[in-house]
Amino acid sequence: MIFSININGLIIDWCYNLDCQDKQYHKTWIPKLRDIQIITKDLNGLTVSEVKKIILEDIQPDITMVKEHNNKLARARRMGI
Repeated sequence: MIFSININGLIIDWCYNLDCQDKQYHKTWIPKLRDIQIITKDLNGLTVSEVKKIILEDIQPDITMVKEHNNKLARARRMGI
């Protein structure tokens, strides 16, 4: 699956690395910088590292939602529910 992000008017395509393709379907999986692969070659002066950080910031609300869900499950497990 290929995703796109608009950075200063430049559309950049990206996807997750093949190593983590199966992990992304787990409810508790949280992506890391190394899991992001940039497909677009012309980044107009941006480095791959900068683009990956921007993408990670863009998906941060989703990551927060997963972390909160994981914490809720852990609390329930500790309480014996």
